[in-house]
Amino acid sequence: MTWGFDPAKTIFVPKHFFSGPLHGPRSFFAFWRLLDARAWFLFFLYLLVAGSVVALFALLAASFGPELRQSFLEYIFPDHWLVAGRMLLDRLLGRLGPKVVANFIINGGMATISLFCFAIKEILSRRIEHQNKLVDEAHAPWPLWRQAIEESKFAFLYLVAYNLIFWIGYPPHEWLRWLALGLSYLTLFVFFDITFMCPLLLRHRIGYGRMVRTFFARPLAAFGFAGWFLAPALIAIHLMEGQDWSTVAAVLLGIHVLTVPMAASAGTWLAARLLPTAKALRPTHAISRFLGVGGMIAIMIVSSVVFARLADSAHAKSQILKCQYRVDWSSLDYELPSFSDLSLGLSFDVEITNPTEVNVRIEDSRLEIQNDHRYFATANMGQIQVAAGQTKRQKVELRLQVAISRLLEFRSLMEKPWDFVLWVSMDKDWEFPVFFK
Repeated sequence: MTWGFDPAKTIFVPKHFFSGPLHGPRSFFAFWRLLDARAWFLFFLYLLVAGSVVALFALLAASFGPELRQSFLEYIFPDHWLVAGRMLLDRLLGRLGPKVVANFIINGGMATISLFCFAIKEILSRRIEHQNKLVDEAHAPWPLWRQAIEESKFAFLYLVAYNLIFWIGYPPHEWLRWLALGLSYLTLFVFFDITFMCPLLLRHRIGYGRMVRTFFARPLAAFGFAGWFLAPALIAIHLMEGQDWSTVAAVLLGIHVLTVPMAASAGTWLAARLLPTAKALRPTHAISRFLGVGGMIAIMIVSSVVFARLADSAHAKSQILKCQYRVDWSSLDYELPSFSDLSLGLSFDVEITNPTEVNVRIEDSRLEIQNDHRYFATANMGQIQVAAGQTKRQKVELRLQVAISRLLEFRSLMEKPWDFVLWVSMDKDWEFPVFFK
């Protein structure tokens, strides 16, 4: 069986699939010899601008970040709940795990620096290519309208990837956490390759879709390059595990500032070697493109709808902790379990005063209680609605349904961990889980 390129059919067959595992370190040691005086000037200009961008964002974050965070918490929580609010916010932001969040910080920093330095990166890459004749053929950049389309594809792909990672990693299932972590690393490597190899490839009319296919056609070369230059940041993530996020972000972005000019220079060298592979790839079938784009659009639409409905529901519920309550214990009533209904019913009247300017609305919700990752009980809570600035007498109804067989497992109930899932009704036909331990 012959493995290689068939120029007549322009079909790529993976002769070079396992080639180039040392291209990462080779590109690092090779690019220094490719820089002339003007390229060195661009190199240090890139370093200066990247450092200035990170320093500016760090200054803005230090100056306004705590105030914005405090304002957000004060909007949602009353004064005596602010500490609990910070813990809850950190808990929700940390649901994906520290390494996934760290990968997102690296990717976000990379995207931000690239946004401000794209012109320098392009000029530096072009200078390296032309002065060293890395590619035999002349480049033929797309017109501006086509470049705009390609950049839109890149931004769209970025949003789809991290939306998908978030929703995969949100549920409390270990295998989904590992899947989200793996996808976050894959996304980080792919976008690193795109960011620092795209100038040369775009100049030779290789779009972002074909770039990604090229990286998977030459995975050892492409991902070895990303792994080599990302190694300092990934090692730092491991060493700083448990540190506060402001420290982690500062160190990661500092490392990245030092990395980007080298990666852009070395990426030009490697992109020239991957260009024949990219050009040999057969164009994707129209049906495959249609299904791929349709799937990504569907992910973004569903994610946007979920986030919009979450925001609307959270807005209606956000001021519930600022309301004032007075329980009328004389109205307490209960309903004992029976053969037809094993749940315990409780009800009582509460006088609720809503001092805010937001109408408070809590739909029917239920709290699932688990012990040792197994079902123990469910508590169903009725609706609460109080208009802004008004006082209302509300009957609160609770029904607690317990798995009778679990009551006999005394040791498990005393020693095993408890988990709580609050299923909040976002709408009449949709519930969203909030996980607590």
